[in-house]
Amino acid sequence: MPMKRGPAQRDTGREPQERQRAHVGLGAALRRAWIGYQLRLDEAMASAGFHDRRFPDGRVLRLCSRPDGATISEIGRQLGITRQGAGKVVAKLRDRGYVEVTASSTSGREKDVTLAERAVDYLAAQRKAARDIELQLRHEVGEEGFASLYRLLEALGGDEEVRMSDYLRKMRNL
Repeated sequence: MPMKRGPAQRDTGREPQERQRAHVGLGAALRRAWIGYQLRLDEAMASAGFHDRRFPDGRVLRLCSRPDGATISEIGRQLGITRQGAGKVVAKLRDRGYVEVTASSTSGREKDVTLAERAVDYLAAQRKAARDIELQLRHEVGEEGFASLYRLLEALGGDEEVRMSDYLRKMRNL
């Protein structure tokens, strides 16, 4: 059944949701896209058996994926949080079976954090999910659309490689 339009409403041939999206600014569209990506990733990770995915699990596990792992202090610095905050994040990951925490061989005040087998599987599932999402999106928007998106993101990102932790640290110190 056709939608009734008042005298002030123009018929643009678009559904109400499409008209609404046409007025969204770039920042809002980028936030919405990021959330949509995260939701797709959550769904894929749950399907792979990782129903307990939380922020910042993936980032912390990647930090600990070095052969020598990472220390709690290093994790805190990379996340831009206190050592105590990092300790809480690590404790939750340890309780869920993702990391192992041992006393440091170089410092009595430090703890080393290394990946448990579940974390290795988690990171592999996350990489696969990211590849699958990208393939789905390439199929949905086509190669030309995907290339245009990357050009836009490159133009927006600029030439400098800024890490999220550096940006957040800078913003906190202003």
